[in-house]
Amino acid sequence: MTGSNFLTALEKQYAERQDALRFFREKGWNQFSLVGLPTKSHESFRYFPLRDLYSTAFTLPKSQTPIPSNAHLVFVDGKYRPDLSNLPPQVMALPLEEAIRSHGTFLQRHFAQTLLEEKDPFALLNLAIHAPGLFLYISPKTVIDGPIECLYLTTTESPALLPSRLLIALGAGAKMTCLIRHQQMGSTENTLALPVTEISLDEGAEFDLISAIFPTTPSWHLEAIRANVKKRAQFRSLALTSGSKAVRQSYRIALKGEESSAELKGLSILSGSDTAHTHVHMEHEAPYTRSTQLFKGVVQDHSQSSFEGKIYVHPLAQKTEAYQLSKHLILSPNGVANSKPGLEIFADDVKASHGATISQLDKEALFYLQTRGIDLPTAQRLLISGFCRELYAHLPYPDLTAAMEKELT
Repeated sequence: MTGSNFLTALEKQYAERQDALRFFREKGWNQFSLVGLPTKSHESFRYFPLRDLYSTAFTLPKSQTPIPSNAHLVFVDGKYRPDLSNLPPQVMALPLEEAIRSHGTFLQRHFAQTLLEEKDPFALLNLAIHAPGLFLYISPKTVIDGPIECLYLTTTESPALLPSRLLIALGAGAKMTCLIRHQQMGSTENTLALPVTEISLDEGAEFDLISAIFPTTPSWHLEAIRANVKKRAQFRSLALTSGSKAVRQSYRIALKGEESSAELKGLSILSGSDTAHTHVHMEHEAPYTRSTQLFKGVVQDHSQSSFEGKIYVHPLAQKTEAYQLSKHLILSPNGVANSKPGLEIFADDVKASHGATISQLDKEALFYLQTRGIDLPTAQRLLISGFCRELYAHLPYPDLTAAMEKELT
């Protein structure tokens, strides 16, 4: 499992990238080369099907398909499309190549920090070869009414490499919700999506991120979500997916200021031979910070799900509260679920806990429902729905709720 053809194809794509971000691309590629492609010996990729991934040489798509759209932000085959996007006037949007000139101090500092802290090889790869990306800025105290909808649309034929990048910065006291949808058109089997979403929250800012990943054909999706959260700022995230050949979401959240907080939630409903994997690294760097994590997975047929999380509490982060919980519901003898929560605490005044459960449907609950005249299939659906709905029942997006319910039928 050397991935030599896989790596050779990536190097060719990197060599073709020549733009205003070339300096950071070069640094990203060098760091990626230093870290290297992951193997099964890497803890965070232990359950990921790397051998299958490395068997394909992915290339950047050459053509763009004309499409209609009513989303605020549109990325087509990994590239930001301003001609298809329609943002409200309170949001400043610049292609990264332009933003590096007009907001150079902020972005240079940001990319330097990314190169220093980033350990995920696929996130580093994105920095080296990402397609035209986007910088969004919300000025201080600005409140964006309603969600900013971001559509990542895949139209290209396989095997295509789709490395998109979105950097969102909120000024002090600003508030915003971002709804990200990943959709496919046509025959897009065996594409490799490498989206990176970065969020920078200034003092007192609030940001909600909702991500929906429902591939219609077998594909690869390795997503990185990074957030720096300053004093009294709040970051909340919810990820919904039906899985695919392999969906992997990697979170690295840094609570950098006093009283900052993060809430991460996720739900995967898997069937067939689909897989979904979640990796979380939560950093508590300041006092009085709080984080909660709740990730659930429903495993049917031959599907596989895994969760690995770590809460790291720095010595200065006294009065931290940090909670992490992973739950899997296995509905098939052939399904596989793995969970590895973890804590590393170097402060002595902390409230923290972590836990994991892997279970089947409660036989006593099924029996109780049957004694009330409910047939077995309906009783099973009620219990499964009850397990899941905690995470999406209150979403103000009926289509997302319907998509999750459809995966349970």
